[in-house]
Amino acid sequence: MIFKKIFSCNPMNSAIAHARVNLIGEHTDYTGGYVMPSLLPYSTKITIAENKEDNNHCAYSDFFNEKISFNNLTKSTSNDWLDFIKGCLLIFFKEKSNIRKTYFNFLIESNIPIGRGISSSSALCVATLKALNEYFETNYDKKYIAILAQKVERDYIGVSGGIMDQMVSSIGIQGKAFFLNCLSLKYELFDIPKDWIFYLVDSKVQRNLRESAYNERFDQLQKSEKILGVKNLGTVKLSFLKKDNFKDSTIYKRALHVVTENQRVLDAKKYLINNNIKKFGELMNLSHTSYSNDFEASTEDVDQIVNHSLKSGASGCRLTGGGFGGFTVSLIQKKDYDHWYNNMRKFYSEEKFFKV
Repeated sequence: MIFKKIFSCNPMNSAIAHARVNLIGEHTDYTGGYVMPSLLPYSTKITIAENKEDNNHCAYSDFFNEKISFNNLTKSTSNDWLDFIKGCLLIFFKEKSNIRKTYFNFLIESNIPIGRGISSSSALCVATLKALNEYFETNYDKKYIAILAQKVERDYIGVSGGIMDQMVSSIGIQGKAFFLNCLSLKYELFDIPKDWIFYLVDSKVQRNLRESAYNERFDQLQKSEKILGVKNLGTVKLSFLKKDNFKDSTIYKRALHVVTENQRVLDAKKYLINNNIKKFGELMNLSHTSYSNDFEASTEDVDQIVNHSLKSGASGCRLTGGGFGGFTVSLIQKKDYDHWYNNMRKFYSEEKFFKV
């Protein structure tokens, strides 16, 4: 057993959390709007056991093939993968200050591509917190695990993200669309029609949300909320969004994306319920246009993938995730898949394709 080989002790608890693809609804989560992600088959597994050898935590990542011992929960200056484990420990122990001081061995096994916008970090946090929750028998429900995982990423790591990734990673079910109201945290699960599939294509553009324009976009949307005098941009209707109220046209464009994107998510839910999946695809296309032009979060490589996908027969295609690189997601009717895939392979190698 790999855990015993690495740590010379038997595992005690383990938990798994999956990556996600956002079908529609970008930068609407932290603005109190609506989103519709779905789980991917790629996952992170965290296995833990108490470290009784010394007063240190120890973590091994199979992705980085690296083993590190530590007893300091201070975040690194280099944005190390270990920071997510440290952050989970710090947030968990703060939440339950009466639990006994315990040192752990952590085994991290993952097949989730990192830095591609499908939430590898949230899966890592959710799985870690679930393992700690089971070990200490704290009985936090899945929604509360998601809330704690968001605290790790926002308060410890420093990424100004919303709750979507953590919620779907903690609660979602594979094969279903996860509709979430990010203000109330009420959610619904919907079946994806069996004669349609979603497929990811990797732009191979690495992005780091801490070093990209993600936090800049977050600040711009906060400015738009102040201009409009609202707490959450996600509650604003298009009729209330007057261009004349904005001296800065860039701030207006950022707000316009979020307001129209929120309506697209609501429409997408309606079309999914009514099994009008082609209309769903049209909304994906409108979403990408807005994401690329108004929010300016796409890249030339990503836009090219979208164009190739649509010309190859996809009914909808868009950049998914936080932006500035990562994956596109395409909606394809199963009967058209072979034609779509064979044509896309003229432009992109096999390892760039990921099935949802």
